[in-house]
Amino acid sequence: MSRYVTVAICVVAALSVRNENVRGRLHAQSRLGGQTPAADDWPMHNRDVYSTRFSPLTQISATNAGSLTVKWSYQADPSIGAETPLVVDGVMYLNMGSSFVALDAATGDVKWKSELQPKAAGGRRGPTFGGGKVYGYSTDTVYAVDAKTGKAVDSFGDGGALRIINRALEFKYPGKYPADALPRNLGWGLSSPPKYFDNTLFIGTSDSDNLISGGLVVAANATTGAIKWVFNTVPQSPKDDGWEIAKDTWASSYRPGGGLWTEPALDPELGMLYVGTANPSPDYDGSARHGSNLFTDSTIALNAATGKLVWHFQTVHHDLWDRDSITGPVLFDVTIDGRDVKAIGNGGKSCYAFFWDRRTGTPLNPVVEMPVPMSTDVPGEQPWPTQPIPFTSRGVPQQPFCATYPTVTDPDLVARVRPAFHPWQMKEFIITSPGLMGGGNYGSPSFSPRTGLFYITGKNDAWSIKLNKVGDLLKAGAGDQGHFALINAEGKTGMTPTTTVTAYNPVTGAVAWQSTIPAATNAGNLVTAGGVVFQGGGAGDFYGFDASTGREVF
Repeated sequence: MSRYVTVAICVVAALSVRNENVRGRLHAQSRLGGQTPAADDWPMHNRDVYSTRFSPLTQISATNAGSLTVKWSYQADPSIGAETPLVVDGVMYLNMGSSFVALDAATGDVKWKSELQPKAAGGRRGPTFGGGKVYGYSTDTVYAVDAKTGKAVDSFGDGGALRIINRALEFKYPGKYPADALPRNLGWGLSSPPKYFDNTLFIGTSDSDNLISGGLVVAANATTGAIKWVFNTVPQSPKDDGWEIAKDTWASSYRPGGGLWTEPALDPELGMLYVGTANPSPDYDGSARHGSNLFTDSTIALNAATGKLVWHFQTVHHDLWDRDSITGPVLFDVTIDGRDVKAIGNGGKSCYAFFWDRRTGTPLNPVVEMPVPMSTDVPGEQPWPTQPIPFTSRGVPQQPFCATYPTVTDPDLVARVRPAFHPWQMKEFIITSPGLMGGGNYGSPSFSPRTGLFYITGKNDAWSIKLNKVGDLLKAGAGDQGHFALINAEGKTGMTPTTTVTAYNPVTGAVAWQSTIPAATNAGNLVTAGGVVFQGGGAGDFYGFDASTGREVF
């Protein structure tokens, strides 16, 4: 039911009205000419190539959002999962693996349905529109259909279906993997849609917890599916770009993790592609992977034409907590001391928001290596002694966008509470925040050029486990079985999860406002020129906040 309600409300709140008066200077995407989405359109998961999730529509405002009502609804297939519907030229597109649906965005009437082969379920976050085509995906295949008819694009892959992971592996590592291997058995998967620009699809492979040998960032021809380049986020040998930088950050040849769970962002003017990477594996036991483990838990900038590394910034060293850097990235322009700066923001499960100059990777404000707990009873473990903490322009630590210390009142549990970045133990329960599903997880942030604020969704929660040592015994493709093999037992936390929506001023790094809603969600947010931040909530709830003040308006 929650999926059904969410689709209906999204139509009313953000997609069904036409903008009559778009005022003011919009984001730098105006320089893209024909690549700028029309005001009414939402052609990608994060709307534009910059991943701003900003709509220039103004008809819905902070003063009238409270009067919104459902206009129409569509009962989607339960396999739709977590999805951002697309709207282009008045047509809404949904994707469930190999299945596609096109709806009249004004009425909800079905315009066409299609089912491609091979039939497959899955796919999260929704499809991508580009060049008159709609691209959907399953766990290992990208599909392409004609946007007007729903018919398969025969030139793309094999009759409209591209086994992109298989082709990327063969392109990157010829002969190493069987051509007919099932990517899921090897550990790789797809969990976010491609980014479309200039007849090129940019997509990343996910599932770090399956002990994949690095996440693959893939560029493919959007007409044929031919692979243009592949970058591995965890270089495995001198043949991989970035090897000289990353090689000594792993103490052995065992180098798993670094998947990509969210859509890339692209700056066509700079010719750079940006991705956020996930954790190393095994998640909580790093005894077989001494070092900082680059380029996991990082924001990475690549040359969009060649896939070559330009810069990187790691936000968690030698991750023992599964604190992926996966909510963004988001690109935006700001003015600092009278100077125009092309900026980028990203967040993750550590509850901190990072902001850099996207040309160079230089932080807009200091990021300080702060000492963290190193106490461990895991044989062979070598926790990293510091972690990067963002500071504001005032020289004080940034206010996190969610809990980094558990709020526990049960006297039987208080003694177990530890600060963030405390390693898990084998012999005792400890309680830390954020928890396994805490921080910024899955849901994308947004940026408004009207307010100059960066909006990010987080979760206040905690977790408590006793750890099993697994070393390097787990193999790629182990999936949840391998992930949970690390957990000996799970303890109580005494903390009820809630969701936060936080607005940052990226120039100063300071929080402008923060609002809290009950229950937990992995949904991201979007912001409109009308001055409303829309946020999905738990159990099908949907919220609107004043973009300037954080006041709940819907």
